[in-house]
Amino acid sequence: MSPVLQPMTYEELSQIYREEKNGKALMPCRQDLYRAFADLLTRLRQDYDREIAKDPDSIMAEGANQKRKKAETQIKFITSLRARKICNKAVLSADGNIEELNALTPEERDYYEQLVSLSKAQLTLVDGYRGKKTVNTLIDEPHRTPAPEIPVKEPEPMPEPSEAIASGVEDEFPPTSDEAELMDSAMEDEFYESEPDDIVQQPAEPEIVSAEETPVLEADTMVIRVLEDLPPFAGPDRDYELHKEDIVTLPKAMALVLVNSQKAAAVTPSL
Repeated sequence: MSPVLQPMTYEELSQIYREEKNGKALMPCRQDLYRAFADLLTRLRQDYDREIAKDPDSIMAEGANQKRKKAETQIKFITSLRARKICNKAVLSADGNIEELNALTPEERDYYEQLVSLSKAQLTLVDGYRGKKTVNTLIDEPHRTPAPEIPVKEPEPMPEPSEAIASGVEDEFPPTSDEAELMDSAMEDEFYESEPDDIVQQPAEPEIVSAEETPVLEADTMVIRVLEDLPPFAGPDRDYELHKEDIVTLPKAMALVLVNSQKAAAVTPSL
């Protein structure tokens, strides 16, 4: 994996997560987004391993573990949501729309181009089964010379009324304007009476599929009373610096570490 342009911080990841989650469109991002994601997860895992090596039961180790898990959850959500938005862009592009692609990373552009090709094949399935050749013309394609026009054969002259009557072909007389209007009206009535009520409409422009909001890993909380001064440690959402007799609410997993190590006592809220 090539090196990232600049290491991503945990705070930067949280900001990308909020923007992508709240925005309907594909949000602009750094071009090394996915490499930066991988690099961040690697560094968070190394931080966790270091704390485990020092003391696997320490609050610092538990805080590093919670931070690592939350980063993995957020990155998975961002990757999935951006993929959905890119799919929507590809379908719209295959259907003739002009899409803005500045927000895509190089990896996402490759993904997008493959999706456009597959979407064009999918959208022309019916025409293919009908034996109709579909040519997708792009705006920047060179001008094509139109096919030569086929001469239209002149219609044969209608027989005179006297000749038609004599030969028994009265039905070949063209109807008058009033008769033609009545015939057209009757044909329309017959068509709508024979067709079902739910006449097929043109498909609406597909909407951006909103991904279900995936909850970020949130541990149950627990209220504790700190029994001694503690060194600063990192939590999944913030850094902590606790002192003796502090009453705080912590994620349950971290609180239990302090309680089990007799550095804190659980506080039962009074009813």
